[in-house]
Amino acid sequence: MIGTQLTLSVQLADAASFDNFHAGPNAATAAALRQLAEGGGKASILLHGAIGSGKTHLLQAVARATAQQRRRAAYLPLAQFTREDAAALQGFETLDVLCLDDVDSALLDRRWALILLRLIDAIHAHGGRCVLGASAPPDSLPLAPLPDLRTRLAACAVFGLKPLSDADLRALLRKRAHLRGLDLPEEVAEFLLRRLPRSVTALLAALDLLDQDSLTTQRRLTIPFAQQVLGRDADRV
Repeated sequence: MIGTQLTLSVQLADAASFDNFHAGPNAATAAALRQLAEGGGKASILLHGAIGSGKTHLLQAVARATAQQRRRAAYLPLAQFTREDAAALQGFETLDVLCLDDVDSALLDRRWALILLRLIDAIHAHGGRCVLGASAPPDSLPLAPLPDLRTRLAACAVFGLKPLSDADLRALLRKRAHLRGLDLPEEVAEFLLRRLPRSVTALLAALDLLDQDSLTTQRRLTIPFAQQVLGRDADRV
């Protein structure tokens, strides 16, 4: 049964690792998560931040790094699993590390909030730990009907992701481009920051488009080329 149930774990994004995460002001947070993935530390972790702040990347990085240590881990976005029967989560409580994203979505339904509480307790009873992703710290989440769940979340080591500065966003773009073997001139990185929202998600989506078109057309990345690609695919970034 455990093998069957674990096939429901969401496949990790290829780019989700600690090595390609540009921490900027979040270096201490990334270090704590890496330590947990490597079997260090003592507490479970609750990671909170806005959409596009890097929560999902880091939760998946923890799952990947834990597996690389030959320990058992999985990543589950609860926004998807709350549409499933609770039986779909059977077996996950025996893992060394369970990364649960979109914790907020489970709080909208008292039944699922209770399922989350029991799952956290079961994981800890088996000697495992959780990494939880939420939009806000425990004292700002809607947990009034289940004070025990607030207690469990507050017992986690809580880390909030800080937004990246423009300098950090430029460095992130250059780093991701370099990992792809793509030359991203400084002026093109600056153009992307002026042209797009200050969102890691939007910037990396634009880099994906530029990379694909550059490979197809064999053109270097220049501002006119970026203007052409982003103007044509404006609905995709």
